Amino acid sequence: MSPSRLAFAQEFERQLNSYPLRQWFELARSHEAGLQAFIDPESLRRFLHSEEADRRKPEIWRALVRSLQLHQAEGARMFVLGLLEPVLGHLVDTFDDVELEPDDLWQEIIACALQALANPRLPERRQVLAGLIKDTYKHLCIWLRREFAKAEGEAPLLDQSYDANLDEALDGVDGEVLLAEWCRRACVTSSDRDLIFATRIGGIPLSQLAPARSRPYNRRLRRRDRAERRLGLWLRRKKR
Repeated sequence: MSPSRLAFAQEFERQLNSYPLRQWFELARSHEAGLQAFIDPESLRRFLHSEEADRRKPEIWRALVRSLQLHQAEGARMFVLGLLEPVLGHLVDTFDDVELEPDDLWQEIIACALQALANPRLPERRQVLAGLIKDTYKHLCIWLRREFAKAEGEAPLLDQSYDANLDEALDGVDGEVLLAEWCRRACVTSSDRDLIFATRIGGIPLSQLAPARSRPYNRRLRRRDRAERRLGLWLRRKKR
């Protein structure tokens, strides 16, 4: 579990019995018959997180989304997102083949779930939970495509460097040695260093290493982006 996801789970537990959440839950119960069987947020959490199949669960999700959209009380969004956490965690696991920072991915999934929850048509769906996950996934894919396009369109590493004479410094073998030293100090792995050198300095298109937009291509793209960000951060610190 990534640090961001762990912090989220801890905050959910902390707010589970808070007074503002209890007030919101009582208001939701007064408007939604499907919630009246549960005396507090904790009892509803236990029910929804159980593996037992129950025909009430789909309508409970409808009631929760409808209540959240009607009353944006403190802690209510965290509560509904916390109830979704196992499903969102499963969604995270589907991106194991893509090189992404786990914290970045978790934070973006939360942002996408909030965007999906705000859809006024969501409570009208026949399957509210399935629609919610589908919309979250759709928003996440849009973000991923934007991130990949941004990484592919970034300026070469030479343009990001602090040294005006870097072109000469990175010429041929000496450049490779210098880049290797920088990467070592910036804690960039040797495989990522070789990828940067081949594509940014050696001029080999990334699509020559793997078919464009394939999973291997996306993995290399994310690896290079992450390594360059780490290297760029180290270079900026060195400049100071």
